Amino acid sequence: MKICFYNVTAGIHHGGFETYCWEVGRSLLARGHQVTIVTGKGGFPRYREIQFEEFPFTERNRFPDFGTRFRKLMERCSFARKALPHLKDGPYDAVIVNKPFDFPALWWARKRGMKTTNVFSSGGTDFFPGDWFFTSAIDFWVAASIYNARQIRERYGHPVQAIYNGVDTDLFTDRGHRPELRAQWSIPDQAPLIMSCGRLVGWKGLAVIVESISAIPSVHYVVIGDGPAKGRLQQLARDFHVSGRVHFLGMITHDRLPEFLSQADIFVQPSIGEEAFGISIIEAMACQRAVLASRNGGIVEVVLDGVTGFLLPPGDVGAWKEAIAGLQAKARDLEAMGKEGRKRVVSEFTWAANAVKLEKLLLERKT
Repeated sequence: MKICFYNVTAGIHHGGFETYCWEVGRSLLARGHQVTIVTGKGGFPRYREIQFEEFPFTERNRFPDFGTRFRKLMERCSFARKALPHLKDGPYDAVIVNKPFDFPALWWARKRGMKTTNVFSSGGTDFFPGDWFFTSAIDFWVAASIYNARQIRERYGHPVQAIYNGVDTDLFTDRGHRPELRAQWSIPDQAPLIMSCGRLVGWKGLAVIVESISAIPSVHYVVIGDGPAKGRLQQLARDFHVSGRVHFLGMITHDRLPEFLSQADIFVQPSIGEEAFGISIIEAMACQRAVLASRNGGIVEVVLDGVTGFLLPPGDVGAWKEAIAGLQAKARDLEAMGKEGRKRVVSEFTWAANAVKLEKLLLERKT
């Protein structure tokens, strides 16, 4: 089959949706399919073996601020103006989108003769008023977790299959302790180190960690990623007098992430907004890191409380402070949790398994 992942940010950002496109795409390629990423101009291909098509678009922050979802919708519409002729006339058997903001584009293309099988592979709830009107363009509905499947089904009224996201378990392994990396980050070799990875936006809840470590003098916190909340987090670190112990590393290439994750004693995902799944969590678990995560959305399907880590109340600084402080003296427990986390990822969360289930859906449509 000729399969297209249609996502304006796939070649530009490094979030969960973008990782999904590239990793599932690569797994489908390994299964003998032709795969193309159609994305916004100005990005770069993560894997050269995947075909890469770029089209210009207008970035969301250039539209009037009538809300984040309005801006995202306008960004996608600007992308569709240039990309749709290629999509409509392209030789694709299937097109996969990740956001409802792309429903209007697929609806328009289908009305003008596009014959592809269209899949909505969701990992969130970026709904917008009237999105249901365009759902006739979608043939298959997929969600990243059982929790997310229920959300999508309640919104659109269609059957939804849960297919868990995955991780490359060959790439994401424990790379061992690297004192020279800690030295580069100005972190003492024996200092307890916690780490987060992802887009820096308010709902990810990283402010909870910054405030929590203000009462735990020895802990250092490494933040990997970038985004609009970075400046506020840096100011918060100054306000709590922990700027010397909070280290913002910016964006890290995907192939180097395992090396960095392996330096953490604990991985933290303190989201205060809804998480449909949490790719960063399983990447850390694959590297044998114990996880502290919010008891939130699809995360509860990933982290086994007390086995691979602990689930905590979202936004409860006291609970997070207590958990971080309590785990400092439990090196053996953390090691055991990390090993259990790795086992769980290998058995439940791989991109290869995701691709097999997605392929099965598409082949059912062809027959």
